[in-house]
Amino acid sequence: MPATQKCFGLSLRRRATNTARDLAGWGVAGKPRRHPSHPSHSTPQHATVGTGLQPRIAEIEMSFYLAFHLAFPRHRPIALSSSTSLQLASPCAETSLMSDPDEWTSATSRSVLFQSEDDTVVLLDIPRSLEEGQVLPGHRPQRRVYSDSPPREAFPTPDPKRSRRRHASSSRSRHGAAAHDWPAQSPAARINDLMTTASVQGALRLLQDTHSGPYHLPRISPPVDQSDGDGDGDGDEDEDPSSIVAVQDATSLQGSVQDLRNTFHDTAPVFRLIVLDPPWPNRSARRRTSKYATASSLAEMRTLLTSIPVAAHLADNGLVAVWITNKAAIPDFLASSTGVFASWGVELAAEWTWLKITAAGEPIYDLASVWRKPWEKMLIAKRIGAPTPPHLKSKVIAAAPDVHSRKPSLRGLFAEVLGNAGYCGLEIFARNLTAGWWSWGDEVLHFQNKLYWTPE
Repeated sequence: MPATQKCFGLSLRRRATNTARDLAGWGVAGKPRRHPSHPSHSTPQHATVGTGLQPRIAEIEMSFYLAFHLAFPRHRPIALSSSTSLQLASPCAETSLMSDPDEWTSATSRSVLFQSEDDTVVLLDIPRSLEEGQVLPGHRPQRRVYSDSPPREAFPTPDPKRSRRRHASSSRSRHGAAAHDWPAQSPAARINDLMTTASVQGALRLLQDTHSGPYHLPRISPPVDQSDGDGDGDGDEDEDPSSIVAVQDATSLQGSVQDLRNTFHDTAPVFRLIVLDPPWPNRSARRRTSKYATASSLAEMRTLLTSIPVAAHLADNGLVAVWITNKAAIPDFLASSTGVFASWGVELAAEWTWLKITAAGEPIYDLASVWRKPWEKMLIAKRIGAPTPPHLKSKVIAAAPDVHSRKPSLRGLFAEVLGNAGYCGLEIFARNLTAGWWSWGDEVLHFQNKLYWTPE
């Protein structure tokens, strides 16, 4: 590890450790913190909170597991679980298998505008990534996708201080005491924010210092009479086959997980990559008004996700990648010892952060905001006990957002990790097709409608 990277890692580790101790009521020197205002000045805080400290310590331990397992990965000799060898389906037909992963780089892709030497920072153009995903690797896109213009400047966020002052003034008038209107955050969530903010700040500094080009490619806006605003129509246009843009070697399953689970289980092959963009609870009021139904709770989401036969259709050397929201409970929901990943027979291996930027390369929200975060994350898992691919590492992907709810295509970036441009992938809860992949979802053809595309 380079000296500068090692120094940064140690500094980040120390900073997070001190924060964790402080949140748990311990001083940064590793000793119990004492409070002069307490009736017994010599009584440590941990002695006064009793068993109430245990849940907080557990949260912090989970946060450290997630953060440091990603920042400082180590190979752990773990016996293969029984699910590792479970192969109920035949492998997908792959092409262009390369002996050296370095032979395939995203430099061949126009959607990648910048990539750091260590592959931990990427600047991506979302519309171009979607266009490239419509054709097989190495082929030139034949269509352009209609897109929204990138934001010119950061969006305003509520002022916590002003909000607290208003709330405090109102509370004093009613109760004679101040009250706080700060969003509730667990210790684990605060540490996770700290780690992500540090990574994002480093990525922004690198881009500012080394990237002199544009932060996005020119985009094409839809004709006024064809625009449906944010891209979340009622889905009726998806029903007419003649309105759908065909994609080479793409297989689609249109329907819910519940309705098509058995069909998928019986017919689908084994995949090197399975990507999921689940309908997390309260994800978007706009989405809830469309056909794309969200789960009402994490309990419902657990039932939905664990019903997907991931273990039976993931290759021994395959990866699972899940888009998540910034809800603090979700990383633990997926990656804990009793989480969804464990039910699939996989374990956390890396974390990719999509940093949403303006046309000028600035975060769309203030990094210090506790109300809105300018990023979404993807948790990447491998088979339990399987070696971590040498090219799989946590990274920040800076990209100006496209239409509402439309994610970038990461097919090319995963090709670098898997060492194969023609690997077989599956996207679940998909809203568009990808050449050479399987796609499954209630609205799997939504963004394949001709309304969203124009010839190159």
